[in-house]
Amino acid sequence: MPAMSCITVTRTVKFKVRPETNAGKRDALLATVQGWDRAVGFYTDFFLEHPGIFSEQKPYVVRRGKHAGEERRRPLTNQEILTWAERCTVATRAHPNPARDFGKVCPEAPTVLRRAAVNHAAGAVRQHLSNLANWEAADPGKRGKAPAPPRPHPHLVAYEGISTLRLEDYRKGHLRLRLLDGGCWEWRNLPVQGPPYAGELFAQSQAEKARIVAEREAQNARLRAEGRTERTREEREALRPAIGVWVARSPVLIPKGADWWIHVPFEKRVAVRGKAEDRRLAEPDLRVGTFDLNAASTVGAAWQGRRCIGIKTVWHARENANRENALRKVARKQRRSGKPVKGERSNHSLWNYVRNLDDALAWQIAARIVTWAVLLGLQVLVFEHLRPYRPRRGLSWSRRTNRKRSYWLRGKVVKYARHLALIQGILVVERNPAWTSRACPKCHRLAERFSPGGTGYPSRLACGHCLAPGLAGLRHRDANVAAALNLKPKWDRTFRYPTKEEVQAAAEPRRAGNGGAASGANGQTADALPA
Repeated sequence: MPAMSCITVTRTVKFKVRPETNAGKRDALLATVQGWDRAVGFYTDFFLEHPGIFSEQKPYVVRRGKHAGEERRRPLTNQEILTWAERCTVATRAHPNPARDFGKVCPEAPTVLRRAAVNHAAGAVRQHLSNLANWEAADPGKRGKAPAPPRPHPHLVAYEGISTLRLEDYRKGHLRLRLLDGGCWEWRNLPVQGPPYAGELFAQSQAEKARIVAEREAQNARLRAEGRTERTREEREALRPAIGVWVARSPVLIPKGADWWIHVPFEKRVAVRGKAEDRRLAEPDLRVGTFDLNAASTVGAAWQGRRCIGIKTVWHARENANRENALRKVARKQRRSGKPVKGERSNHSLWNYVRNLDDALAWQIAARIVTWAVLLGLQVLVFEHLRPYRPRRGLSWSRRTNRKRSYWLRGKVVKYARHLALIQGILVVERNPAWTSRACPKCHRLAERFSPGGTGYPSRLACGHCLAPGLAGLRHRDANVAAALNLKPKWDRTFRYPTKEEVQAAAEPRRAGNGGAASGANGQTADALPA
């Protein structure tokens, strides 16, 4: 049996600052973000002037193991870089005249804000130096432009000391932040509107943080009484959040146009029993869900061992048609306006509609998949590994673009489903999709795809080997359901791939106006076979 492990998952709850917030608080929000930009910009320029600090090494002595007592060298830690940067930029009694005075740029800035700016700038500059080194080592004819230096980001991470997240404040309809108001940093109540489940998350977080504080105080008293300086493994584990409890982390202040948002990340530890492949080998009766993603629908099959216990279909053909209609409008307007002007954005509202439609639809499909998986007690979800996509030529721009975005939507669904499933302790894996929609799920031989009406997308599957003569019950064999069923042997590593002779004998016809109909096993065309 695979060992149990814990994984930390994060979900972000978004709170919008109410539009009726008075002008004074809005000015304070703007001044705070501008002060954060100045702080990050100051330390970004400072680190760019001293890039050698990231390659500097410090000697240390190994304390444990077979190399105990051996002297080695290591790079500076983030805390040591922070200490060095503050020593060079903050005026103190020991260093009254620093090389660059941070106090002149952001006077009376909280210590938490300054240290957050130092860490943010150090990470950005470290990444820039790494990208610059890779660019210099690349081929001059292929490397393109040199990476641009980092710029300050307007998103302010409000660590403890400049923000408080309390259930009592949220029940009154506001969150507390420390803002720059009139040149002074003052605490302000910001009226916000959030989702209905936010109160329960705040309640869990506040209770768990209170438990951790009480546990830390009890451990400190026990350490002093026993004369110990280090905590045991069990004591360190007791100071971590409990499994299955949401704990709030530092909020992020984000300006979006004329609106202000506060994003609060919540973390939860989830218990997972080993990796998916280990569980497949150790648990033959593992409950697994296999899903086939298509442009118009998503079909799922639930399994317990070798027995199928349910089929689920999520339809989204209407949204696919709405996207294509919007893209047709974009193409029509672009033809009327002529050649697009470089630097100008055309059809802004339509493109926003398409992007929002795809994102909302991906979340909706992923949520319905995971909800169904939780109801049936599934422990692993299997999707197709769809990479890459090249739409066939001869299509109009709108149809070709719609197929591209429909294909990208499937990747979003897998990404969001993996996130939502992991919150429930469910693992997500991907398998090779080759031949899943062409093989018969009963006899595992290549079948024929066709359209019942003789035109359009060949959504049906006809097998001339395992069905009765005349292919009775032909209209009940769905190609998408067959693909979902065939993913189970892909998960079990027992899928029978067709031989070269079988592929040549049962070559799939082109999806032309006849709906993909071809000669069946008895010489008839698929659309002419009896029902």
